[in-house]
Amino acid sequence: MKIMAVICEYNPFHNGHAYQLNEQKKALSCDGVICLMSGSFVQRGEPAICDKWARAEMALACGCDLVLELPVIYSLQSAEGFARGAVTLLKELGAEGYLAFGSECGDVKLLQDVAAYSETESYQNSLKNALLSGLSYPAACSLAFASNPELSANLAEQPNDILGIEYIRAINKANAPLTPLAIRRIGDYNSREPVDNFLSATGIRQKISAGEDIRPYMPPKAHAILQQEIKEGRAPVTPDGLTKLLQYALLRADKSDLCDICGISEGLENRIVDAAAKLHDFYEVAQAAKTKRYPQTRLQRAMINILLGITKGDAALSPAYARVLGMNENSGAILKQLREKSAIPIITKTADASLKDENAKRMFALDCTATDLYSLLYPEKNKGKNGMDFYRSPMVIQSQPE
Repeated sequence: MKIMAVICEYNPFHNGHAYQLNEQKKALSCDGVICLMSGSFVQRGEPAICDKWARAEMALACGCDLVLELPVIYSLQSAEGFARGAVTLLKELGAEGYLAFGSECGDVKLLQDVAAYSETESYQNSLKNALLSGLSYPAACSLAFASNPELSANLAEQPNDILGIEYIRAINKANAPLTPLAIRRIGDYNSREPVDNFLSATGIRQKISAGEDIRPYMPPKAHAILQQEIKEGRAPVTPDGLTKLLQYALLRADKSDLCDICGISEGLENRIVDAAAKLHDFYEVAQAAKTKRYPQTRLQRAMINILLGITKGDAALSPAYARVLGMNENSGAILKQLREKSAIPIITKTADASLKDENAKRMFALDCTATDLYSLLYPEKNKGKNGMDFYRSPMVIQSQPE
């Protein structure tokens, strides 16, 4: 059975995601679609706009067959760590087939050439020198790629291209049985302006915040799910309540412990402590603490890692389980094959999970803590409860994709 894997966040699921899924399905001959999706917190270093079960339901309603959760130790890392964790989990799971992703350039051959070049000594030396000059990692990568004009002249050097390169690098390093497929994106990753009926997730979140209509930019089923979450007081989720929690965590923290947190280096802990003592808005704290080398999203990830206690050692752990967030009528055959091949446990019902490996227990505990922290951020506070991972079942739908 050949599957198409999609590493995603669906924050929220929009027309661009639906377009990519449809185009990817048309381009391939596969037996099912697996989505490996960030859970409570996303790679930008902020809470998802609605919880992981609602976003899994959106994915299932719009063409996915099986939705798995990407552990929080990977979702709160840089593009390299995010890709490494996700691809390695798919390999350990026994997934075979394709890894499909959106891309600004849409040229998988170019991305493969760039990924290969990024492993050369010339590139590594250029990258090291760029980082030593004080550039951020993305800017340093861009400069290092410029040392090969033939490649850099054709590379958009945009977020999805960079992530696609990291996916390919991770596939190569893990020797994963996945063939990359890039589909060209419509519009800009962070654009606040629509292109026809396409608008980025960033733009959609901003319109939600402003109380504007987002119906034209989401598939009807995904829009209905999000509206139901808003009606019931579980969305939109923002980081507004995180700063006071961060201030308390920093008051209790030992500086040596902060230095061990994933994403903290070269005195960033001091900048976060100073900014958090003066400011009360999550984004303002990150903005005040950022530097030329360390962009705001890295600070946001580090701040949430502080709250969750995710260390550098945690971030280096190998995937130790896969957890099901949602499934449809086609997922039974997919799960059957995965269970036969998987080197790690597949958790369908969290309350019945029996994890013996210590790394698995640690990863699982952090995922549960992330859900509990997230539940404190619901607009209606009585909607969030501790331990939701243990009584919320995977989403199951029988409806056909649109």
